[in-house]
Parts: sequence; structure tokens; C-alpha cells
Amino acid sequence: MEKPTFTVGRLGGPIDPAKDIVPGTNKHLMAVTTGVAITQANKSGVALTSADAPLISVGEPGLWKYSMDYVPTTPAVFVNLYNNMWNTNFALWQEGSWSESVRIWPVNKGMQTVANLTQYGWETRLPLLTGVAEGKAGKLPASKAGISLSRSGILITAFGKNPDGDGTILRLWEQAGNKGSCTVTLPADHPFKTARLCNLRGEPLSKEFNVKHTIEVNIKAYEPVSILLQ
Repeated sequence: MEKPTFTVGRLGGPIDPAKDIVPGTNKHLMAVTTGVAITQANKSGVALTSADAPLISVGEPGLWKYSMDYVPTTPAVFVNLYNNMWNTNFALWQEGSWSESVRIWPVNKGMQTVANLTQYGWETRLPLLTGVAEGKAGKLPASKAGISLSRSGILITAFGKNPDGDGTILRLWEQAGNKGSCTVTLPADHPFKTARLCNLRGEPLSKEFNVKHTIEVNIKAYEPVSILLQ
């Protein structure tokens, strides 16, 4: 790729390591949340994420390196299998055979890089889980729709008992950098009558409003939103 641009999905949002890292901090080794994308001027490129190892370096291997002004120019990503740079709590050398999985996919022209990285990165880190049981069938249906969102790129980080009081808390976290309305569709047999917006401490941010089967939420880029259901 000519003049590659790196997008690193870190906790709280994506960064460009060429311009978004504070001078004097580590520019060679960083932990990622979703993954890394490398694109060129026409926005085409490649993205990757590891389900096993969160430490990566861009441009060149990053262990034991430090620079005040490092800017990656080589279109390469190194996924760190085992971090033995700090041997305070771990032996410097580990025996045995080590492996990890890395998912790689193309980023085509016209795609929104951050949204693409968010969707496929989280799908890799949180794959669909299934369970198998033997014995007599119970009364539950074979299939049933749960909670769903009208937009991709938004995580449901909580849907359960309110830790700050009565009711059920629903927390959303926008990850793709897009603002706008999102429709939350609740399970068909939900027991909720009212809802209200609250902050992460459980303090109300709006008046109560009636709930039927859907809730419309305006969410900003990278914003967390909490809804108290009762």
C-alpha cells in the first residue's frame, strides 16, 4: 500500500497512531479492543483482529523499543503472541508450543473503516455461543427473539438487574463513530411498563416515559447510554 494509514481500535474509540498518541508515550506497543485496519488513499485495504492476543505493533515489532516521534510507514501489523518484556511476575522464557488465531478481511473502497472494524472485530471477539442438553424437553419454545437494535456498531453491554436500585438496566455503547437515532426492540413478552434515561451512576437524566415494544434512543458517537426499565 502507498502511504498507509493505520486505524487502531482501542478502548473508547479508534486512533491513528501517526497523530493521536501523546508525545512521550508508548508508540510501539499497544492493546487493541476491536483490531487494526490499514488503508490507503482510496480507502481500500485490509483489517485484522486476534481473538487471543490483544497486544499489537504497527510498522515493525514493538517490544523493547521507545521513541518520542515514531510514525509507522510500513504496511505491517505484528500481533504479539506472548509478552515476555516484563519478567517481574513471569519467567523470561516459556516452554511449550504456542498458537493464536487471527482473522483477516478486506476493506473495500466505499466502506466506513471504523464501522467495518467495529462490526467484524466484535464479532470475532464475541462469537455466537451454543449449548447442547440431553433429556426431556421443557416448556420453553425452540426459538425466541431477544433484544435487538436497528443499527450495527452499537454494543449492548448490560441488560439485567439494576445495580443501583430497582428495575432492569439496559446499557448501550456506540462504537462505530456514528451519531443518530437507534431503535431498541424489546423481547415480545417483556414485563416493562416505563423507562427513563440515567447516567452510569443510576441517576435520572429524563422523566419516565411509557414503553411498549420499542424505544427510540438518540446516541452520539462513542457515547454510552443507560436506560432504566421498570
